[in-house]
Amino acid sequence: MCELTIYSLKGERREKIMEGVVVLAPQNGNVLIKSIFGESRVVEGKLGEVNITAQKADIIAP
Repeated sequence: MCELTIYSLKGERREKIMEGVVVLAPQNGNVLIKSIFGESRVVEGKLGEVNITAQKADIIAP
């Protein structure tokens, strides 16, 4: 499978938000993320780079 690790980017700062993510969806100007473990979370910001090969995605924080 291709689960992603999601990071929040604010300037030069990168913070890991969640691992094992299988769903990324826009939601009212933010990003809804859901993991294979049933965890879900809405993260403030917009979707940045998604790199399937590296299994990571960035959410650009305001």
